Amino acid sequence: MPMECNECKKKFDTKEALEQHMNDKHRAAPQKEKKKSISAKKVILPVIIIIIIIAGAAMLMQKPKYTPLPPVIHTIGNGSAEIIEFSDFQCPACGAAFPEVEGFLEKNLDKVTFTYKHYPLTQIHPFAYKAAEASECASDQGKFWEYYKALFNNQQKLQRSDLIGYAKALGLDADSFTACLDSGAMASRVNIDMTEAQQKLISSTPTFFINGRKITGIITERQFEAEIGVF
Repeated sequence: MPMECNECKKKFDTKEALEQHMNDKHRAAPQKEKKKSISAKKVILPVIIIIIIIAGAAMLMQKPKYTPLPPVIHTIGNGSAEIIEFSDFQCPACGAAFPEVEGFLEKNLDKVTFTYKHYPLTQIHPFAYKAAEASECASDQGKFWEYYKALFNNQQKLQRSDLIGYAKALGLDADSFTACLDSGAMASRVNIDMTEAQQKLISSTPTFFINGRKITGIITERQFEAEIGVF
């Protein structure tokens, strides 16, 4: 009695012939498809990886180009006493020290030379590094000290949009400032100060050097006066 294949309705004289047909035509097909699927995945995965690499490279290449001016040391005053501060724009203690420094400098710029240097504590202050870069972008437009004050007066608002907003408020060229900020061109300036701080074994901010003497932490206006002999 003829036997019929349930898949394709083809008839066979023996059970063995039907079984052979099923193995050759129907049962083998899923395995072939599975092998094709595996082969396709082997091809697709490297292609996806290549696309991701190319896209990442394209994003890097799309960073705005910015050519910085030669770096300057941020120093004010013309006195014989020297004060150097290593500081962090997001650091609460640095923010507390800021009005003390300002009050002292307002009265004593003829007696001291004050230098500001960057030491953003990136592990605990995530916005400090970019804020330091932003101050250097402002420096290229001749407004470092104005921008420095804006940052310390707004320590809780240091995201990218805030940094650009302060630049606009100070009358800086916003397009140039933004290109500078997004390019990362100022990282090298910040890193130079950070390297110096590490070489001086500075572990916290603010850290001051007054005529070479290292003092860590907030210093009041009166303490500054005592340190340099102004009463």
